[in-house]
Amino acid sequence: MDKKILGIGVRVLAFIIICFCVQYAVLYFTGSHEFISKLGHSLEGLYGFELIFSVVMLFAMVGISKSLPEQLGFVFLGFITLRLIGSYLFVQQGLDSIEAHDVFKYNFVITVLVFLATDAYTAFKVLNK
Repeated sequence: MDKKILGIGVRVLAFIIICFCVQYAVLYFTGSHEFISKLGHSLEGLYGFELIFSVVMLFAMVGISKSLPEQLGFVFLGFITLRLIGSYLFVQQGLDSIEAHDVFKYNFVITVLVFLATDAYTAFKVLNK
């Protein structure tokens, strides 16, 4: 792995940590974290799931950019589709629950959008390498 890819990973990780801290602080200062924990999910678990998927995607995109650079855009779209399906399946029980509060839904959407933005940034940097 070269320094440019490592730099991309560090910037993305720093952005994710900042977003997590802000979202975590807002949840705990408003007392909204109770709604999420009642559904059996946590913000840490959701970020952990998304982070693992982002790391796998980064390594896959770097590997594919070396072997099939002309197909990288299609691979990116495939990973985004898998991410959205996987994210929904990960929190499906909480979203389908009668007790699901809007706070849980909004936090899910915010988290997915944060990681979609980091994936788009990663893909942009890898494609323009």
